[in-house]
Parts: sequence; structure tokens; C-alpha cells
Amino acid sequence: MERLGEAQRKSLIVEGWRFLPHSYAIVNQWQLLALSRRSDIDLKIVDRPLLSKRWKRQSGLFEPAEEECLQRLEIAEPQDRADVRLRISFPFDFSPSNSPLTAVFGTCEHQVIRKDQLPDMQAYERLQEGPPPENVKAVTPSKWSAEGFYNAGFAPDQVIVVPHGVDVETFRPMPDLRQPIRQKIALPDDGFVFLSVGAMTGNKGMDVLLRAFAEVSRTQPQAYLLLKGIDPLYKSSAFLAESMKVLSSEDRERVQSRMIYFGESFRLKKMAQLYQAADVYVSPYRAEGFNLPVLEAAASGVPIICTRGGPTDDFVTDAFARKIDSKKRSGQYEGQETFRVEPNLEHLIALMRSAMEERSWREAASNAGPAHVKESLTWDHVVDLLVRRLFPNSG
Repeated sequence: MERLGEAQRKSLIVEGWRFLPHSYAIVNQWQLLALSRRSDIDLKIVDRPLLSKRWKRQSGLFEPAEEECLQRLEIAEPQDRADVRLRISFPFDFSPSNSPLTAVFGTCEHQVIRKDQLPDMQAYERLQEGPPPENVKAVTPSKWSAEGFYNAGFAPDQVIVVPHGVDVETFRPMPDLRQPIRQKIALPDDGFVFLSVGAMTGNKGMDVLLRAFAEVSRTQPQAYLLLKGIDPLYKSSAFLAESMKVLSSEDRERVQSRMIYFGESFRLKKMAQLYQAADVYVSPYRAEGFNLPVLEAAASGVPIICTRGGPTDDFVTDAFARKIDSKKRSGQYEGQETFRVEPNLEHLIALMRSAMEERSWREAASNAGPAHVKESLTWDHVVDLLVRRLFPNSG
């Protein structure tokens, strides 16, 4: 990968979260690690306040050498200036900084910037009057999410679309771990495991997945459902319990007998190991900004079933993913029009059944996914793209 020369070194201040399992924090930390490996960027950071008093910073999410690198990063002083200041936290702060360019990372899962994504009503009202000045740009990980910024009045050249990546040393096929991991979490060796990871909120389509699994499990006694939530941040177990109510009491009992749920925060190495227990990763989402677990699963050699029409269309291929038919729907949230993709339940059931039956497809997909990610979607790849978009006149 060609990089900026020594004479073209650029300064970058990144404002964000560290040592937190929130998706924005995970993305920020992987990007910081990739940026720290570059010789063409002078990097400093600012730790942004946590969004909730319930949130607690955690050590041990990354491997010791990575955590040490993150700890060693230089903290910017309030008066420090840089060529670019990148903010990657929540709520979105579009106010110009003291740098020539201010870039604000954000995801518009529903293709709109909601009122609750901004610091206050004054910030929302300013956005209604017009987009931020030209020296403020949005950074977002998918074409789907970019539509939210365009809908808010951002000019095309004010929106930088850069996908997320995967650390392929962490998330990779590890077939030797399949049996011991399954034994550790009480999954039978011959069980067929569908895995899904996320906050368990409605936009993840958990109710659709539970209905589909209930139907598949009627005739497939070897089918199991493995779910990973994030209780410390989102109370995922409560969202999952609410989704379970869509099932009849008979279906609920059967699903619960074949379901394993983890809600605690996993360090990333343990998360990578969890993917090894799965036969297929399933994400019947309705609204996402990117859906990083789908990409991590692909890198780990797990075949994918995910919704068609959303952000995953940007980075999955037919070689390792089967897409659930969907229809784009509009809705209302506090007076704003929002959009989602509604996955087709019957098609999801059919895809889950066919995935169980077609071993040859699973084997081909388990090879194609890691190869695809390694070719163009590592963190070094996507951070290289990010740097080129943030410093367009330097390469």
C-alpha cells in the first residue's frame, strides 16, 4: 500500500472512546492501532466523555500489546491544532474545531439524523437550517448510512464513505478450536449452530430470527441458536426477552431449550473464538449503519445469511453470503421520516434450511469469506482509504 511520504507527514487528532465495548469505541480503537502503525501520520487523541453513567471503561478487551499501544497514545492538549480533527463518539458534534478540517464519524441506521443523535435541540435546529460549513465533513461506513447525511442536506463531497475493517490476526478461521469451544459452552459436536451477535434491539431483527428458528427447529432437532448480546451497555437480555414474546408458549419453550445466550462483555480474542462454534451467522436486520459482526464472521470463515438491501450489500458477496429478500419501508420517529429494510420471514426460513442441507456451499463460503476480507477489508486497508480521503492533496 502506497503511503504519504515523510515530507508529507500530516497531523491528526482523534476524539473518541477507548477501553469500551461499544461499537464506536471498538472501531475507534482498531483505527487508532492501524494509524499508530503509519509513519506518515502524527497522531494525538482526546478521550471523549462516556455517554451514560452506567458505562464503565474496561481493560482487557484487546490483547496486552494492543492495549499497551492504546495506552501509550499521546493525549492532545486543548490548544493543540492538527491538519484534521476526527470525532468518533456520540452524540454527533458538527461544530467546527480549530483544525482546517473537522471530520465527524456517524452512522444513520434509519437514513436520517435523529434528534437524539445530536447534543441538544439547538444543534438539531441548526442542522434544519442547513448543513455544517464546508470544512466539516461526515465520515460513515456504508452507502446506506450516507443517505442519512444527504437527507440532512450534506453535499456529496461533504460525506466520506469508508467501510469498517477486520483484524485478520484476531478474526480468522480456527477450525481446531471448534470442538473445545463447543464443549466449553455445552453445544453438542453434531449440533448445527446459528449465531447472531448484537444489542438484541428491534433493528437487529431478533423477533424475525426467533420466529424463523422456531419454525426450523420443528423439523431439525440438531439446530441450535447461539446469541451474544451486550448487557453492560444495552441491557440486551431485556430486549431479547421482549422479542421472545412473539412466540407461542410451545415455540418459546422449544427455542429456549436450544438457545444459548451470553450477555457479558467478551474480550476480542474470546469473541473471535465464539465465531468458531458457529456453522452459519444470521443477521435479519432492519436498520444498521454497517453491521461489523457480519464482516467479522466472514473473516472467521462462517457462512453468512443477512438482509438484502441494506449496508451489508456493500461488502458481502454471493460467494459467502445469502441474502434475505426484503422490502424498504418508511416510518416515523418523533416527527421524522425514517427508513428500514424489512426481511422476509419465509425466505429467511428457507435460507436457514438450505444452509443446513448444503454442506458444499458452507465449505466454499468458509474459504471465500476470509479471502475476501483479507484482500481489501483489513483495518490497514480501510484506514489507508480513510487517510487518503481526509488528506486528499497529500498522496
